[in-house]
Amino acid sequence: MDLSHHNRTTSIKIDKCAAIVRKFESGELPEHNAISQLQELAGRPIDPDWLRNYWRSESTDSFIERLLATKLLDWQSITDSQAEALIAEYLDTSNTARRDTIENAINRRYRKPSGTLSDLVFQRDISEPKRILEELKKHTTIAI
Repeated sequence: MDLSHHNRTTSIKIDKCAAIVRKFESGELPEHNAISQLQELAGRPIDPDWLRNYWRSESTDSFIERLLATKLLDWQSITDSQAEALIAEYLDTSNTARRDTIENAINRRYRKPSGTLSDLVFQRDISEPKRILEELKKHTTIAI
């Protein structure tokens, strides 16, 4: 599949999801129908609470991005060089859904708690992918 076809397909899915969400929010579409249609488009289960409450913390566009984001399923086989490239992408993208996908895969790959990658970037202000990877690879388990 060429990139332009992929982009058209993604654009169509975004438009369909937006229409479903608008109809749900206006009361034209019952929740169970909205969930069913969104699950079909996203190819994964959708939590009804997420649909009902996403607006409390994100825009409709951000919600749809997260809904349609593809997961990095093979996180166990991410090499250090691939991780470095993903971290660079994480630093460069403004797409919240893509950031979440990368962060989840990287944290799992290096056995770190949720939020570790974002803490390194946003709390500790580290902006070099190689340095971030070095921090992720450090053994940080505390024995009691």
